[in-house]
Amino acid sequence: MLKQINLKNKTALVTGAGKGIGKACAIALAQAGAKVIAISRTKSDLDNLDKIIKKTKGSSKSFVCDVTNTYKFEQIVKSIPRLDVLVNNAGTNRPEHFIKVKKSDMEYLVNLNIKACFNIAQICAKKMLQHKNRKKSGASIINMSSQLGKVGAPIRSVYNMTKFGLEGLTRGMAIDLAKKQYKS
Repeated sequence: MLKQINLKNKTALVTGAGKGIGKACAIALAQAGAKVIAISRTKSDLDNLDKIIKKTKGSSKSFVCDVTNTYKFEQIVKSIPRLDVLVNNAGTNRPEHFIKVKKSDMEYLVNLNIKACFNIAQICAKKMLQHKNRKKSGASIINMSSQLGKVGAPIRSVYNMTKFGLEGLTRGMAIDLAKKQYKS
């Protein structure tokens, strides 16, 4: 899939790697030569992903983790010797009409789609910046958003809010982490 991209000797972490877009990203990164760190809440999904990556002669290591558990996520990242790519993909939607949004659903979406994404990106950025040759080797953080981070949609007001927030976070991170802006 990514034959023209060479990620040999790079480590890529993918959240929400058990299904859908996250799974596809993990497979593609492995095919491009990256050592994939796959994060998901469901062990059986991760076992299936590891089998697929192994068949393509890729490398992966999986961790069962709910990304809203910042402490557990941070421990996983601390166990990784190096990190070059983050695909910050974990997220979800609970469609409800604005008038009928349950407080618990709103809090769940904000915690997962915004707070966890922020915490994950911050933890991973700190890890990336520890690499002694980072200026030469570079690093990438990919925050997965949605078209609904740009436009509104019916029965998606909370999801829209979280994805607009993620878009803003991504723009702010880009400025703060730019070569000329970051001071350790």
